[in-house]
Amino acid sequence: MSSTTTTEAEGRAFLNLPEGFVPPENDVLIQDARAMLLHNLTLYSEVRESGILVSPIWEDREGQASLRAALVPPPIAARYFEGRGLASLREPSVLEMVADVVPMMVEDPAAAARVLKTTHQLWVSEDAPVRGLQMPYKGHFKVLTLLLADIARKVTAGFSEIEWLASLGVLSAFHDPSQDPPVEEINRSTRDRTAKMIAEEEAWMSEMLAKDRPI
Repeated sequence: MSSTTTTEAEGRAFLNLPEGFVPPENDVLIQDARAMLLHNLTLYSEVRESGILVSPIWEDREGQASLRAALVPPPIAARYFEGRGLASLREPSVLEMVADVVPMMVEDPAAAARVLKTTHQLWVSEDAPVRGLQMPYKGHFKVLTLLLADIARKVTAGFSEIEWLASLGVLSAFHDPSQDPPVEEINRSTRDRTAKMIAEEEAWMSEMLAKDRPI
């Protein structure tokens, strides 16, 4: 999948979206988001002492919801499972905002795939072992969990909520000129924070790989 030219079909495949899928109402999305977060945190607590880390992204595996093992350095894992990112995921207003964004991602899966690609790359390795969750996959599971991982990652990296929306390309749907900074200012600060975040993550990944490299 190209980073600049993604087709709708590729976007749907990336997001595990069934053809013609219509996301559920916001109340259902919020309820599912809370349940997914609780499940991910419980699993994280259960397996962390063994050195195993599980991706928080829920995927479709032959009609069943599943998770993959993940290989990320502790500072990246902490952006979802600890601290400021986790605190944001527990805020009702944040979950409501995420639920509002889900239909926008579903409506334009090609654009959604492009803006969520780097978060996906952090957590999902195609050759990683997969664990089934013993429940049927629903069409919104992957896009919802990707958005949760994305906002936790970016809030921890210093993004404001309006900058997170800008990073997804949906700023115009939420921007309030009477309260928010000008669009140009938001887009500029979002680009700066994105560059800084990626540089931090690349440094952490390089350090982890250097430690694992045989002498």
